[in-house]
Amino acid sequence: MPTIQFTVGGLTLPGYGHITLGPRHPTQAGMITINAQVGDGEIIESADVLSGYGHRAAEKLFEVRDYRAMIMLADRHDWMAAFSGELSITLAMESAMRLTPTPRATVLRTLLAELARIHSHLGFLSYLADGAVETQLWGAVERIRQAFLEWTGNRVHPMLNRVGGLASDCPDGWLAALDDVLDDVAKTAADLRGVLTSTDRFRGLAVLSETDCLGFGLSGPVSRAAGLDLDRRHSGYLAYGQLHRPVQTRTAGDAEARFGVLIDELGTSVDMIRMARAVAEQTPGDVSVRLSRRLKVPEGEHDISIEAPWGIASCFLVSRGGPTPWRVGLRTPSFSNLSALGTALKGARVDQIADVVASLGYTIGDADK
Repeated sequence: MPTIQFTVGGLTLPGYGHITLGPRHPTQAGMITINAQVGDGEIIESADVLSGYGHRAAEKLFEVRDYRAMIMLADRHDWMAAFSGELSITLAMESAMRLTPTPRATVLRTLLAELARIHSHLGFLSYLADGAVETQLWGAVERIRQAFLEWTGNRVHPMLNRVGGLASDCPDGWLAALDDVLDDVAKTAADLRGVLTSTDRFRGLAVLSETDCLGFGLSGPVSRAAGLDLDRRHSGYLAYGQLHRPVQTRTAGDAEARFGVLIDELGTSVDMIRMARAVAEQTPGDVSVRLSRRLKVPEGEHDISIEAPWGIASCFLVSRGGPTPWRVGLRTPSFSNLSALGTALKGARVDQIADVVASLGYTIGDADK
């Protein structure tokens, strides 16, 4: 069987074919390689997927920073959902310190987590869009980035989380101005659903069963597309006990089902943001807890899990009582998705590789930890 080699996104390598999912698709920011064994009819019989080219060593970098500085580094971990990266690290520290943020901060965090989810999902769904839908989609993305800019001064990396709450409250009129953003997202979701239902291109492609999900540690949209709902929001962390609207799971487990779940989640996130905004408007007060300049995290092992856009993201924190953590370990959904990509590619044709990769979202920063 011949071996065909590909790179996806980022750099090209001599002797490797290059696959791009679009100049603005999230995979363009980093590189993986695929070594595929191809049989008759250009059917992939096995595939070895390699990542690690980013060499970010984020876990080691966390261990040489004080606890407050960790949040800034976490913001750059999954750049498609930077707020979620901040959140997991911050919640781990707050859990270790038995610290409860203010009610307003908790509601606003929930709203911002869902806004980050929409930003991430739209980026990956751009693979389905073309023409007017593509223009509309990236217009919605830019509106979300503009909203972050107006609050934080940053378009992509908000750096809003602080131990005990948020760095600042939202500006006057910011919550009301979300209506235009959310209307754009809802319309884009409807148009993307029309694109997906108008083709059978992704039907039956790259099936990952419930057993596969359990074996590779898959969660989020990938597992919900296979009928396995591991959504951490069911536990009610942040304000999800009051606001969570679950998405309907699917059972096919194929690329079409995964794209379908992503589109459905745009709608549920819009609903949760509207509800969170109403609660925030009725929840005045501070958005942070006053703390001493020197943070102390109790000795021991502490962990927290949240529902990031592509699934369960966990932070495992070991403290020895010093100004920096002793150890930090991350569980990232991107790493799990890439681990399953070889299995998903088996049985697909060579010309379907891009479709398969697009249905299993990953961010290189989130994977090359």
